[in-house]
Amino acid sequence: MRRTLLVALFIASAAITTPACKLASRNRVQSIKLMNEGIEFSKKNNSSAAEKALQDAIKADPSHAAAHHALGVIYRKQGKWIDAEKAFLGAIENMKDEPNGKYWYDLGAVQAAQGEADGVTRAEQETKFTAAINSFQEALKLNPRLYKAHFRTGQLYEKLDQPQKADGEYRKTIELKPTFSPAFVELGNMYIDYGHANVAMVILQTGTQVNETDARMWNGLGRAYLSLNQPKEAIDAFTKAKAIDPDMVDALYGLGMAYADLRQRSDAKENLQLFLSKAGGDTPEHIVKAARDTMARMDDVI
Repeated sequence: MRRTLLVALFIASAAITTPACKLASRNRVQSIKLMNEGIEFSKKNNSSAAEKALQDAIKADPSHAAAHHALGVIYRKQGKWIDAEKAFLGAIENMKDEPNGKYWYDLGAVQAAQGEADGVTRAEQETKFTAAINSFQEALKLNPRLYKAHFRTGQLYEKLDQPQKADGEYRKTIELKPTFSPAFVELGNMYIDYGHANVAMVILQTGTQVNETDARMWNGLGRAYLSLNQPKEAIDAFTKAKAIDPDMVDALYGLGMAYADLRQRSDAKENLQLFLSKAGGDTPEHIVKAARDTMARMDDVI
């Protein structure tokens, strides 16, 4: 009698749950189909069609984490940072037993972008940067070798004026990915900005051995030499940066100032004129003024 009752209960349960399971399965299949269509539209740069397909994919199956993430990627491409943040949060909330560090990393990236947007207050910036750091740390819990999460965290700590924490994150990046030259560049330039050009010089010299074709690396090394009153070495480094990227305004400025230190008027004026011709609106005014003042001083020399 008991066995008959258990069998009856099993049959009744199956009759109740199987249709729901089948419906969930059909919804997921439909959602995957729509998500793939959205991804294909995105590849063809049809962002509006991609957005619509992915929104429909989520409607078909709201628990489909990958569809939420794919929609976030579309919003990020469109510069819709708040919408992207919501979509990535949706992916995280629905990843359940399939945790994915990339979802957290991408969330951190759009939170950082919101903090870097024009017009945000310092308080808003700090809030967003802190949230981004927390997201990157969650990404690292799931994938400890995600070196770019350490790198982005280092950049944010530097912007929050926490150089010791930034130093640790940049060095962890280098430890995980010794060939990732941006970490050397950021770490070296940070030490220059904080008045430790001697430390920066060692970091950037090491970096040039890792990647000798990184113009920013040579430019940073030139800055370090110039700060250490070694204009000849600075000229060599800035010249290498200029050879790699002839339009790098920082290298042109540094080269002009290094030549000026050596009283090589012609070379100083040539590079400073190039700098002024290429400097954009984002170039700090005090740098532009220093270039003009130096050129005027060169003209006064008989």
